[in-house]
Amino acid sequence: MTTTAWDEIAALIDARKADAVAGAVLSLDAAGRREVAEALPGHVREVRSRRETWEGIDDFAPAFRAAGAGTLGGASAVASWLGRREFNSRWTDDHHDTALLMGLWQGHDDAWLADLARRLALRLRGPRHTGLDLVLALLRATGAEPPEHDPLVVGWVASAPPRTRDPLLPVLLPRIFEAEGVGRELRDSDRWVRGLATLAARGQVDRGMLLDGCVRRFLRGGTALDLRFFVRLHDALAPSEAEAGARARDYARLLPAAPGPVAESALDLLKDRDDLPPDLVVEALDGLLFRAESGLVRTGLSWLERTVRRHPDLADGCAAALARAFGHESYAVRQRAVRVALKLPAATDGAALRDAVPLLPPDLAAQVVARFGGEVSEADPVDDDPAPPALAVPGRVPEPAPEPLPPPITTPVELAKALQDGIGWAVSEQLLAAYVRLIRQDRDALRAALTPVLHRDFHPYLERLDFWLAPEEWLVGIGRLLIGSPVRHNGRRLAARVQGPPLDRLFVSRFAEVYRALEDGTPPPVLLATPTRPTGHVDALALVERLEECEAAGVEPGSADLQQALLRLPLEPDAEAARRAGRLVSQAGRTAARWLAEGGAPRGDVAVSPVADGPPDVVIGAEPTGLPLVDAVFTAPEKCVHTAWNWHWTYWPWLLPSHPDVVAAHLVPGLRRRREWSSVNMPVSVLIDRTPGTGALAEAVAFFLACQLALPDDEEAGETLLVLAARGDLPAAALGRHIGRLALAGEIKLVRVVETLERAAEAGAYAEVWETIAAALPLLHPEPGRRPPFAHDRLIALGARTARWAKASAPVPEIEELAARKGTSNLLRAARTLAAQLR
Repeated sequence: MTTTAWDEIAALIDARKADAVAGAVLSLDAAGRREVAEALPGHVREVRSRRETWEGIDDFAPAFRAAGAGTLGGASAVASWLGRREFNSRWTDDHHDTALLMGLWQGHDDAWLADLARRLALRLRGPRHTGLDLVLALLRATGAEPPEHDPLVVGWVASAPPRTRDPLLPVLLPRIFEAEGVGRELRDSDRWVRGLATLAARGQVDRGMLLDGCVRRFLRGGTALDLRFFVRLHDALAPSEAEAGARARDYARLLPAAPGPVAESALDLLKDRDDLPPDLVVEALDGLLFRAESGLVRTGLSWLERTVRRHPDLADGCAAALARAFGHESYAVRQRAVRVALKLPAATDGAALRDAVPLLPPDLAAQVVARFGGEVSEADPVDDDPAPPALAVPGRVPEPAPEPLPPPITTPVELAKALQDGIGWAVSEQLLAAYVRLIRQDRDALRAALTPVLHRDFHPYLERLDFWLAPEEWLVGIGRLLIGSPVRHNGRRLAARVQGPPLDRLFVSRFAEVYRALEDGTPPPVLLATPTRPTGHVDALALVERLEECEAAGVEPGSADLQQALLRLPLEPDAEAARRAGRLVSQAGRTAARWLAEGGAPRGDVAVSPVADGPPDVVIGAEPTGLPLVDAVFTAPEKCVHTAWNWHWTYWPWLLPSHPDVVAAHLVPGLRRRREWSSVNMPVSVLIDRTPGTGALAEAVAFFLACQLALPDDEEAGETLLVLAARGDLPAAALGRHIGRLALAGEIKLVRVVETLERAAEAGAYAEVWETIAAALPLLHPEPGRRPPFAHDRLIALGARTARWAKASAPVPEIEELAARKGTSNLLRAARTLAAQLR
């Protein structure tokens, strides 16, 4: 049989040998290249068909890329081929085949390569920029003009620090100030800041271009994160007086609305200059004194005071700017603004200051009125901030009805199809039970149905795994064993029976047990623990009937299967099942009979022991049964989370349907305390779905809710708080204690918690929020001379609002003591307001 050019290339692609493919295509003549180019798309589809729908062909991609790059003729066709979705999945980082592909294109001229570089560059997409290395190599080799494409610029800055020998530097460097995404990519980059400052100092990069670029980027606007790199670069360049003067109007335009770091940088370059035009100074002050940041406004007030002292003729314009500071939320800033106003020259036009008097509190307003005239307004009544509608408290919401169980799998064809579909907990149970039944009914028919499905490209990663942790891995492994094509392994994966959380060990052990029984040739006639109810329960009479079937076949059921079945029994007694179980003679039968006679599973009393630091300790009290998997489930979970193992926690309620409190206790170690890639990171809402907030696990609910309320951009914790409040079981006092303790220890940022509590109060949970704050305040109370946590004043101010809405009257001694201290800080003023509210 004659071997064609395509046969050779196809075999090398299937062997995933990219280097060999490249060597082979270089030796092809024109006809051979055409033959390969025409066959490639079909072969991609063929390879793709061997895989599951969710699996990619990343391992074939380098070989496919080399074949297309060496046989397709036009730059457009090559670019389209290299950019195919199959070769650039979300798991692809980079192909690391730049040198290989460049070698394939040695015979092409620079115009063809430049066209290819442009086409590939326009295909770049952030944030991974797959294919960037190849694009940069082509652009540098050809000297082609890079296209206007933001992801290209972002990828270029991410690839390496600036280098004078880089031919792309003169073209792409000016674009970093225009391309979206550069600021976020470089926001923490010291190498780019130092590199550009050094190149500018040596004269190798135009310093004016860099300064103009930074200022232009500031004027475009953006968040503080987006602009952080440009602020750091601008400050590292340290503009001279002449450079700053030439850009003074641009700096003044930044003062009203630019992010704080940008405004600070601009202000530093303007405030000490004595050569600015008068109109520019007044414009700058007018914008600056309108800002919310106290530090910037205080600096602006000092600048204004110096300006009037040096140039009394500017007093009228400065007075109009000064009036803006009368409306600042900080009492200290307003007090400083009034002091500056009283120092203005006698001839100053005070009209703007008189108009702004209503913005001041009465004590400060009286001082301005005495100098500039006007009238002190009466204090507004307190009730201008009415309470929002309170949350309804309906009590415990009924549990939704569970999804019905899928129908049993009764034929080999149904089993083969179910293996290819999505596998949840119920389907995995039905598949495992079907394997056991159908092996005895018709092993040959089962093998015939499974063979077309379970080829080596169906879950091909199984042979690379040390352990099987997911049910589908075991189910495919069992099928491969049945068709005579077992997955090669060294036996270590059976160790999964003794790894991971106890409920996962219980779950996975049954799959390993069936696999081992098939290897030994001793499969049972039926599984005991296959659920009979949608809740995961196994009816007691059904369990006894299954044990009777095993005894009739002379087969002892698996230990894990028996223990899971016992844990799935309903709590209500079944006299008929207990009577029939008493006749059983097998070891499993006698164990089940004793279990049914004595009332079933251990009670498993769950409690939480508070600790001084760290998460609370969970305790499960139960008498040992002598059954290892059962006793492990009714033992307190370990505090250390083993993240190397899959957690099938979504399945756990169906493994222990009669003990939701024990399931909840085992969830505690996996709850999210902070954002970490290495932790299970479950939201606390998972826990409250299975236990009341004021139940046995109240301390754990409060601790993890406090932690998650402080996480950035995490709205789910706030929603959980509202759910608990609406159910009437928010552990508010415990939540407040944990917030206070964690904030005082620096483990959480109080400001984020306050923001979430503010939203909860405005949503109607103000009574619960006040109870939480009242419990937190004693712990956060600062001793004289000690600095309070940031946002403590906001917490007290929120306490004053929620206490008024909730009509609270019990005084808080620590707030009384704080209110009695001398001073005018926001913290003391907030404490006085709250103390007065509670009297």
